Amino acid sequence: MGVSNHLPCNIEDVVDLLSIPVVRSSGTQLHCRCPFCDDRKAHLNINLSKNVFRCNRCGTGGGVLHLYAEVNNISINTAYEELCRIFQSGEKAPEHPVRKAQTKVKQSKPALELASVEARDNTYSNLLSMLSLGTAHRESLLGRGLSGSEIIRLGYKTTPAVRSAKIVTELLERGCDLKGVPGFYVDEETGQWKLDIRATGIMVPDRNCEGQIEAIQIRLDKDTHSKFNTLTSVDKYYGATASCCPHFAGVTGEEDAVYLTEGVMKADIARYFSTVLGHPCAFVGLTGVSNINQYVRMLEELKRFGINTIKVAFDMDLHVNENVRKARDRVIQVGCENGFEVIPKRWSSNYKGIDDLLLSFIERRRITDSIFGRL
Repeated sequence: MGVSNHLPCNIEDVVDLLSIPVVRSSGTQLHCRCPFCDDRKAHLNINLSKNVFRCNRCGTGGGVLHLYAEVNNISINTAYEELCRIFQSGEKAPEHPVRKAQTKVKQSKPALELASVEARDNTYSNLLSMLSLGTAHRESLLGRGLSGSEIIRLGYKTTPAVRSAKIVTELLERGCDLKGVPGFYVDEETGQWKLDIRATGIMVPDRNCEGQIEAIQIRLDKDTHSKFNTLTSVDKYYGATASCCPHFAGVTGEEDAVYLTEGVMKADIARYFSTVLGHPCAFVGLTGVSNINQYVRMLEELKRFGINTIKVAFDMDLHVNENVRKARDRVIQVGCENGFEVIPKRWSSNYKGIDDLLLSFIERRRITDSIFGRL
């Protein structure tokens, strides 16, 4: 390695001297944990051929002398003198007070207030009308028991993988207002609106009691932590935080009761299955079993419909999942306190969700029909 500034050492020698943790080496570069910030993922890049360093996290950078001086909190001249004594005369490195790593302060980006329900519904409706449903996603939904016509009616679409710039342009040409609509933000460099798609999957509209789309949930292709996330542009420049609503499926106000379940897609599927079975039921899906704010909003809206009975159809993993059980008990308590008749529904644990249970009824009927024929 070459010696910079006539020093008797190079930057790799100094990295070793300072005991900076090297996570990986590519031969010409070292990737280390930065001693200047609370780095845990090797953001410090050491260029061995140029004898320079830079942290991609906190921005600290420089040459050999800067690295030694910054770590020890001394001047460049003192750093030069000490390195010469250490590497030329073999002196022991002097002790310096340990420099405390600085926590990187995350700069908050300007955000917009959530757009009105009408603006979100208009933008999301136009967005979904421009997209298509991929073959793999369509086959997946058919495999869950939905019909082709029902999939079209529900308006499920595949997240766009390309041409997002054209999509944004067309939305603006259609007169859609993107300000405050979660999923859209402004590019800091160009000032242009952009669509923020963070993961691939099936886009599922979250509709309120009026049928308006207030948010879009995404059934993820890879569910490492969760099966669903919500289209958002939180932490983006002039982005917006998503706000989901209780999802109404088949609620007209003519019903005596609604079934309460977990999730937007589950409510849609369960509603369809009940219709296929000849007993169409109304469903409301919460985007989280413990989302009490959504639930309270649902209660107020049910009152306006004149519906006072709620049948709680949470997944049967409540027998082994304490969080689901507690959420179910809380739902019953709050519903009763608000004057509703709340009835918990149970079924065999062989079928986790209400959609699984209803699909089993459909499959049994198909078997019966195949054996005896329709009457």
